Amino acid sequence: MNDRALVDNALRYFLEVARQGSINKASNELHVAPSAVSRQIARLESELGTQLFERLPTGMRLSPSGELLAGHARKARLEAARIIDEITGLEGIQKGMVHIASIEGLASYLLPHVIGEFRKKYWGIHFDLQICSSAEVTRRVREGNADIGLAISPPPERDIKVEKRIMAPIYAIMAKDHPLASKKQVTLAQLSNYPLALPTPDTTVRQLFDVSCSRQGLLIEPVMVCNFVNSLIQFAACEGGITLFGEVSIRHLNDGSELKALPIKDREMSARTIEVQTMAGRTLPKGVAAFLEPLCMALE
Repeated sequence: MNDRALVDNALRYFLEVARQGSINKASNELHVAPSAVSRQIARLESELGTQLFERLPTGMRLSPSGELLAGHARKARLEAARIIDEITGLEGIQKGMVHIASIEGLASYLLPHVIGEFRKKYWGIHFDLQICSSAEVTRRVREGNADIGLAISPPPERDIKVEKRIMAPIYAIMAKDHPLASKKQVTLAQLSNYPLALPTPDTTVRQLFDVSCSRQGLLIEPVMVCNFVNSLIQFAACEGGITLFGEVSIRHLNDGSELKALPIKDREMSARTIEVQTMAGRTLPKGVAAFLEPLCMALE
């Protein structure tokens, strides 16, 4: 059994056109003729008395009315899937799939750890974890492609429910024998005397670092820039290097690791938050709802 039993074809076709931005691309994904997709869209527009798409030379873009319908249709599709799971006996907490979209930092340690602990009790729950930018995390949750999203300092979004929000200060990561490792906290000025590896400019860590340096008139050139978490961590373990990460992402390092994580005193380096997001107005499947609790607790 699938959601076709409970979700009208017109809504399914409409959502696919919205996702693909093209009737032809949608027809390929749906394995139906483009004319069939066009008819269903035309029927919806006729019945609702409004234009759902703007027809552009580059493709189809949702109109304001289309955006409203898309929000309803996504919830209807997810609710149908939940009901079907219940009917077929897959909704029990011992079976099911949890789809998660997350920024890379939280997926490197925290999420695998929480998932592993959760599955000791609920061994039948499986997980699909996708790593993406904060903006992509929110988009996936809003469009129903992720049950849970973990994003960094996202702007407020319609159709997004914030299940948990915590502060996410940035820490300096270094080897335990580093000259600064004995300190309780450090400043960016102190870090400027040592080789520094930083994430790419599109990350909040780098953006807040640049803002703080600019405010203080500090000119700090990183010796390495990288978009891969493990490479930055390995750099910090070598040759007196230092890197920067959010506290939640690396709080495990002080336990049995050869690395040390120290808070950074400069005020901009504390101006981040982590959000746990779900789709607003959606009834979550039991497995997803059950996983939310230990996830939010682990972020404390």
